[in-house]
Amino acid sequence: MKIKKDGHLVEPLDLDVDAKSQKTPKKKQTGSEQPSRKRPRSESDPKDGNEGNLPSAVKTSRKGKGKVTESSHRPDMDTNVDIPAEDRRTLKMTTVLSNIIEHHARKNQRLASLEEDLAHAKLEEEKLKATIEALEKEKSEMNARVALMERKDLYDLLEAKMEGFQIANHQE
Repeated sequence: MKIKKDGHLVEPLDLDVDAKSQKTPKKKQTGSEQPSRKRPRSESDPKDGNEGNLPSAVKTSRKGKGKVTESSHRPDMDTNVDIPAEDRRTLKMTTVLSNIIEHHARKNQRLASLEEDLAHAKLEEEKLKATIEALEKEKSEMNARVALMERKDLYDLLEAKMEGFQIANHQE
């Protein structure tokens, strides 16, 4: 038999239901009494925001006046997802390996850049060596010219002295 209450049809209370599912009036707690233990979350109870063993992204929460809504799901921020231990280890190892690969990729990129810089430096070194060799050759040529000019000056000086001696010898 259904009873109308505020325009809604309601089933009468079934007295054969488990005592667990029936609500018991709450007692006021005093400081000496221990609070009652809560039921494990695995039991299905829409009142506490858990719909059985559903993943956390589908769990519902009570907002407002008993209204049950689905919680917002952001995969990048979802840390409540129940991941099995083996998958967690695999995920952790994958993350570690990914970080190592990225680190080595950055190191390899830096190494390639340094090798390129080294190749440019070697080219500059070869150019500088060629310039130094050309300058040394020019220096040796200039030294030879200077030596030749000094010899010529010495020869001219010697010649002038010889003429001076000859003139002096003729005068005597």
